[in-house]
Amino acid sequence: MDRRTFVRGMCLGGAATFALPMVRFAQVPGDGKLVFVLLRGGFDGLAAVVPLGDPDYVKIRGSMAFEASDVAALEDGFGLAPGLAPLRSVWEDDELVVLHAMAIPYRTRSHFDGQAILETGLSRLQGSSDGWLNRLLQIMDGERSGIAVAAGMPRSLSGPHPVASWSPAQLGAVDDPYLDRLAVLYRADRRLHDRFEAALQLRELASGMESGGAGPQAGRGRVAPVMTAAARFLREPGGPNVAALEFSGWDTHANQGMAGGQLDRLLGQLSEGLLTFRTEMGDAWRDTTVVVMTEFGRTARPNGTRGTDHGTAGAGFVLGPRVARSAVVTDWPGLGERALYQDRDLNPTLDTRAVLKAAIAGTFDLTGAQADRVFPGSNDVRGLWTLMR
Repeated sequence: MDRRTFVRGMCLGGAATFALPMVRFAQVPGDGKLVFVLLRGGFDGLAAVVPLGDPDYVKIRGSMAFEASDVAALEDGFGLAPGLAPLRSVWEDDELVVLHAMAIPYRTRSHFDGQAILETGLSRLQGSSDGWLNRLLQIMDGERSGIAVAAGMPRSLSGPHPVASWSPAQLGAVDDPYLDRLAVLYRADRRLHDRFEAALQLRELASGMESGGAGPQAGRGRVAPVMTAAARFLREPGGPNVAALEFSGWDTHANQGMAGGQLDRLLGQLSEGLLTFRTEMGDAWRDTTVVVMTEFGRTARPNGTRGTDHGTAGAGFVLGPRVARSAVVTDWPGLGERALYQDRDLNPTLDTRAVLKAAIAGTFDLTGAQADRVFPGSNDVRGLWTLMR
């Protein structure tokens, strides 16, 4: 490896936090990989996974109701929004579970509170608790590791178990003499040198990402490059066991749009990113599970600015060869006036923790008791064990 090229890549591409002394991603027994994708802002589940079979759907959504011809049909009267239609190929391969009427256990319409509950995996707000992904790493046997591919460290990965992070943010160019002096400076301190080298190795694995401007806020095409970077880390021999990614911009209070509109374009970026990740993982895809969630859904009725406001239950996805089969998983509450939560939201009938317990157990061959330890206080929430093989 050309060291100067390697150091330059780190400085240009922004390998952010130096959390691991060296990037030796040792594996737990087995080859399972779990990727948690958080869509910050609360996306509209009724627009992403369209309940065309509900007799009250058109009435409650009004001018924001999709036509059947716009939707990629799945099963039981549900279909994917146009932007998510490319995921039909994953569905046909029996690798896509669509979740609906799902919510965190804590009722809130605050982004901050909703994301905190989802990322800590708790049933209520509780100080500075560690994240559920970090607890997962703590309870797994053997050596294990995690990585955040994000602008900062997501709360889901925060905690006592050391993890790495990589951010594709641009930091600007430096000349070769500066790089040489920087390398000497780090080499003089063993502790700093090890962490510096860890960051350099992360940057090398994701080489080429910086040229696309692919940060989590990078606009058009922002998801696929970040998903590509994540795949490059995860597919490496001895790569991390878990990864956390996040994308913002899902808070569509106004001009949400329909086919080809604001939200649908974001959904198109999401589907492109997921399919890119699947391809980039190569042979490692067979052992990989991807979970996509958001902190809450949105109001069943559109608002006066052709958008939707903060709601309760919404939709999510689990992808990978380890799912039992493609299915729409929901205890559908209906969209009739009396069925709504607080007369405004899709009523929650599926707990996010039930899904996450099943996903981690099926990916890493954990017991139900181990899954319960990842989500303290959730013993009464039965894992959705039929979700995975």
